[in-house]
Amino acid sequence: MDDIDLEILKILKKDARTKYVKIAESVNLTEGAVRRRVKQLIKDGIIKAFTIEATTEFEGIVLIETGPTGTRDVMKNINKIATRVFEVSGDYDVAALIQAFTIEDLNRKIDEIRKLSGVRNTNTLIKLTS
Repeated sequence: MDDIDLEILKILKKDARTKYVKIAESVNLTEGAVRRRVKQLIKDGIIKAFTIEATTEFEGIVLIETGPTGTRDVMKNINKIATRVFEVSGDYDVAALIQAFTIEDLNRKIDEIRKLSGVRNTNTLIKLTS
C-alpha cells in the first residue's frame, strides 16, 4: 500500500460513493488505474465494505498548546490535517483527532501539526482499544 492507496482510502472514507473519475482527478491517475487499485484493496482485505471499514486504522488525540493569541488560526490549519478539531479548556488550547491507515501516516500528521506556526507544545495520546 502506497501514498496513492492511502489517499484513495481517505477519499472513500469521506464518501464511499465517490466516482472513480473524481478520485482519479484527485490522485492524478486514470479512472482505470483507480479502479484497479480499489479492486486490489478489496482483494487484500484493506477495504472490507464500502462503508470503508479499514483493518489497519490508527487514531490519536493531539493536545496542542498555542500562543496567547492565534488559537483560531492554528485550529484552521489543523483542520486541514485532522479529522476533528476542538478548542478546549485546561493546560492545552486545542485537541485534534487524527486518523490514519498506518502508524507512519499517523506520525507524519502529528509532525505536521507540531511544525505549524503558533503551536508551542503538543502531547499525543494513541488509542489502544475502543
